[in-house]
Amino acid sequence: MSEQMSERSGAGLWMLLWMLTFLVGCQGGHSTLRSSGEHPLDSRVRIHRSSDGSLQDVEAMIADIADQDVVFLGETHLDDVTHRMELAVLEGIHATGRSVVVSLEMFSRDRQQLLDDYLAGKVSEDQFLADSEPWNNYETGYRPLIEFARRTGSPVVAANVPRSVWRKAAFGGGLSALDADQRATIADTLLPNTRRYWDRYDRTVRGHGHVNSDQQPQQRLEKVQSLWDNTMGESVARAVKAHPGSVVVHVNGGFHTLERDGTARQFQLRSRGTSMKTVHIVPSFDPDRVEVAAGDARADWIVATEPVARGLSDGSLAVYMTRPLRYLIDAPARSAGPAPLLIWLSEQGVDPGERLKELRTLLGKVPCLVVVEPIYSNGSGGHWLAEDHRDEDISTIAFGLQRLRQSLLAQRRLDPGRVVLAGHGEAADVIASVAIGDADWPTAIIETMDSPGWFAMEGLPDPAAADDAHPGAGLQVLTSSEHQDAWQVEAAARASVGSPMAVEEVTGENARDELHQRISIALEIWGL
Repeated sequence: MSEQMSERSGAGLWMLLWMLTFLVGCQGGHSTLRSSGEHPLDSRVRIHRSSDGSLQDVEAMIADIADQDVVFLGETHLDDVTHRMELAVLEGIHATGRSVVVSLEMFSRDRQQLLDDYLAGKVSEDQFLADSEPWNNYETGYRPLIEFARRTGSPVVAANVPRSVWRKAAFGGGLSALDADQRATIADTLLPNTRRYWDRYDRTVRGHGHVNSDQQPQQRLEKVQSLWDNTMGESVARAVKAHPGSVVVHVNGGFHTLERDGTARQFQLRSRGTSMKTVHIVPSFDPDRVEVAAGDARADWIVATEPVARGLSDGSLAVYMTRPLRYLIDAPARSAGPAPLLIWLSEQGVDPGERLKELRTLLGKVPCLVVVEPIYSNGSGGHWLAEDHRDEDISTIAFGLQRLRQSLLAQRRLDPGRVVLAGHGEAADVIASVAIGDADWPTAIIETMDSPGWFAMEGLPDPAAADDAHPGAGLQVLTSSEHQDAWQVEAAARASVGSPMAVEEVTGENARDELHQRISIALEIWGL
């Protein structure tokens, strides 16, 4: 199955990274331009024009967007290659002879004068950084864009609302609580976002206490998301008017301009008759497998980037490298015919080899059995997740399991219609996040005596299309009476977007036996 680019959740989550062998050198403020031939980023990105779904290169995309009044670049904030792509767009448009205005979500309007002074050389970089409240990943993410503007004399727009202001407005009494100076840092007029935009927002942040799904768009004008979109859209409109003939390139989180909505729509409402294109940039586990259908509504251009490094997050930076996902296998002879496949995620404190023997005893001689070691393992059990970077671990495991499944189906004599992913304990948490709604895992079965936890915090994708139904039973959850209701709530939420999930109560005494029985039924070996 070809990978489709998707965004699983917002509010701090982004589509997480796989570890790759070859690393790109430090970004600094250096140019991405090359005098001739292939663009240096062509080997790190996969670009599609959404109008016809065609595969294009960096130069083709830049040539297409360079004649616009405005270009919106939607990003995931921490990805290194994404930031290189943004710099390449600025340099590429500038190389055509057009003037560029850089507009950034990352700086608020009350820092505009300071930003202007730094670009003009009136204050030092140290002073600028001390007073401008830059994002934590400024050095690796946005400094190259600011330094491009300094080199070329390009204006930079501090486009967003100050943190202190939006917090006061959204959580401390609304716009009426602001003084005149504070009110001036928000768009003059607040215009409603679309119902679809808010539905997508509610699905994304559902686990973080910000959902008001019963409210109409007009009732949500003073919510934080609305303040951001309105103000950034107005900032871009003002920049177009202040710099006629220039291309305004605005950088924001991808959600803000997805489907030409949010900030992009707010701009269009204020600046009718201007031309605009959107670029959606998102890391992909395997960019070469990304396909985009003609007419994809997410953006005019869709860019998959190869994850190489990420900026500062939770106190650390990272580069990505290969990491093995170790497993043991016990496969029946080929002469026995196509075998059903169980991929079992081993549990903490259990030797994977002993678990493999136990599964063979319990499930008989028919299935092919694979036991995967936890990624934090010493060979005799270990942990699947590190608390401080759960999202990255889930992403690593998901891609590793996808590769494992592909390798096994290619190398062994297996029945692709009878593949089950299963486990319990901490592994159940991993399986739930990896398998839910994923067509590559038609059936996944877990036993857990815990609540949905982080799984219930994850954002939901758009509902599946009628012709894109999940191909199997989906996620089956065996849990205690104490947590059954919470899992049922989550099952209903998942079903609303086309991700099948069934919940069944089991008691602690027979939970493991019930799990093995469900696995046998799914593998179609029950009673053999």
